Amino acid sequence: MTIEKTTLSFLKQDCIQEFGEKRGEEIYNHTQTFYAQLLENSDDRGSKAILEHLQKKLFPPMAYYKALLADGISQQEALTYVKKETQKSASIKKQEMERLAKIPLAYTVYRLGVKKFMKKNFPDEGWQTEWVQCDGKEIHFNLHKCIYWDLTKSHGCPELCCVYCENDNISFSGLLPKIRFKRTGTLGEGASFCDFHFIKV
Repeated sequence: MTIEKTTLSFLKQDCIQEFGEKRGEEIYNHTQTFYAQLLENSDDRGSKAILEHLQKKLFPPMAYYKALLADGISQQEALTYVKKETQKSASIKKQEMERLAKIPLAYTVYRLGVKKFMKKNFPDEGWQTEWVQCDGKEIHFNLHKCIYWDLTKSHGCPELCCVYCENDNISFSGLLPKIRFKRTGTLGEGASFCDFHFIKV
């Protein structure tokens, strides 16, 4: 598995544009090295869904972050660079949400499929989901455990978790004007759980 096949498929080009050809390629190559190491030492907990998260979504930004730090870039600057790349990826996801929002009865379709989707793509092996509400007005669930929070902590970069969390706001904004996404806190920000609210407009 290489970075080109993940949500950061455009990273090499962006590194060269950001840092110049020589340094950009060095940072990108170091990212590939860190990415391979993360995958080699990972535990997918016997779940195909978790493996996909690790390969495509979780480890690519983490590897880039570690490569930037290894290059001597400050933590704050590295977070800014990683955020720029993940927000680019989130904007692509937003376009998918926009297509969903255009279908008739978008909220109803979303509500009827959300529990099955969560069970398949965010299984109990990596997340602990508490369903609070799922009716004609609002879909609300809380995540009391999240593999993104667990792994950013175990890999020594808990500050990176907020970067993943912030991208939800970008992605789910694509559901407007039919569905409004709202959240008051995340595990990465110090809250006791991540709350997700999808409100019918």
